[in-house]
Amino acid sequence: MHSSIVPSLLWSYWANIIYIIGMIGYLTIDTINYTYISFNNTLSYIIYIFLSILFVIDAVLYTIDWYIYAVKLRKSKNESIQYRSEFFACIFQNLGSYFYLIGALLLFDKNRLFKTILLFNFIGIISFLIESCLTSIGWTITFRRKPLTNPKNGCHIQNVYIWAHMLNIIGNLIYLCAIILAYNFYQTSKIMNSNSVVLIQIFGDLIYLIDAYLYLECWQRDKIEFDVNTEQQSLNNFYLEKLHYDTDTKSNENK
Repeated sequence: MHSSIVPSLLWSYWANIIYIIGMIGYLTIDTINYTYISFNNTLSYIIYIFLSILFVIDAVLYTIDWYIYAVKLRKSKNESIQYRSEFFACIFQNLGSYFYLIGALLLFDKNRLFKTILLFNFIGIISFLIESCLTSIGWTITFRRKPLTNPKNGCHIQNVYIWAHMLNIIGNLIYLCAIILAYNFYQTSKIMNSNSVVLIQIFGDLIYLIDAYLYLECWQRDKIEFDVNTEQQSLNNFYLEKLHYDTDTKSNENK
């Protein structure tokens, strides 16, 4: 990474990397559970707990990222804090990650606490769904405020951010359907390990994984734009200093 990169991009970079690693983990373990019914439950539960912890860390990194660019990088301390939609999105992202972590911790007593686990997962995915909607709203507000310098950054199909936000919402909706279906199977047939539910989760994992890649692509484009702007600013400062130097030199010669 470029040494001059701003802290905001640094935090979001690692948040995106953890997002990708986490979704590869979920896709792998869900696929194993679907393919091998006799897979060790204890090991599976430990992996789910580890992945849930990853997403707690991921939520914290995104929150720090918001604090850096919305609070610390303000031009003046008297300037009002912007990106409020993203702030509430961070709150719901943290809530969702903690609810999923609690649900993962309860898996060791799955037979007795299955409905409680589903409840925590349901609250968690609703939190993630609200977070993704707020993030999309915040991005739209920011887009309307900022001047358009690059046609590809417009609010149209070429903008990667639109696809990333859209897939994030779709992934949350797919997981919500999986949880509702799991509850229905348990209520009607007392089935706790439905292959249909796991298959829906795998599809959701694929959507999330594509989404994670798109967010990393968004980060890379932001970094390129930042590097270009930084280089342009450096050139402007150089020519400004050169102009002042030439002006001072001519003034001294005239004396």
